[in-house]
Amino acid sequence: MGRTRLGRFAAVTVPATLLTAGLGVAMLQGMVGAVLSSADGFTLNSDRITSDGLKARTGAANVAGGNQATIYAETGANTNASGIEVVTPDVTIPLLGSKAHLEVASTDTTIALGSVGLNAKTLTTPNGATLGTTTIGVAQSEAGFANTAADSGYVADGFALTSSSADLPNVNAKAYAITLQSLALDNLSLSVALGN
Repeated sequence: MGRTRLGRFAAVTVPATLLTAGLGVAMLQGMVGAVLSSADGFTLNSDRITSDGLKARTGAANVAGGNQATIYAETGANTNASGIEVVTPDVTIPLLGSKAHLEVASTDTTIALGSVGLNAKTLTTPNGATLGTTTIGVAQSEAGFANTAADSGYVADGFALTSSSADLPNVNAKAYAITLQSLALDNLSLSVALGN
């Protein structure tokens, strides 16, 4: 059910059960970037994400069970992560009669991501965040968002937030899609974990 296609950036779009495997293949093949999406959502964690810019607005995603209101965020061109972990939802494996999920992780302290686009149900930084010069309530069109299929939920005069920089420690997101402009890793862990 998954498929791989190469466009301006390498893209990997797979169902939730294969999401992290797709990410691992993209990393191992040295692809320039990746688009990861799952109608069932996936968990994205990082010890810290820093960027030279951040903008956010209301969004939407076509997910399992129907459309879902989301947070849509884009970072600046120089975005780095300290550690990254992606975990898919549990699925039942018929042959084993038990649940399992895939996990992909890297403990690198400087992971170059380029610019990042994130469509998520939730995005939290429980230990706070530091933003540069911030404007709250700017129109989405003036914040630099475009009305494209990739920017689902766009409303030209809708609410948006912009910031000149962002330092986000302990990031946790329930995401439906993420676009990475680049990905450079020194180590990679790809594993299957059994559930209850």
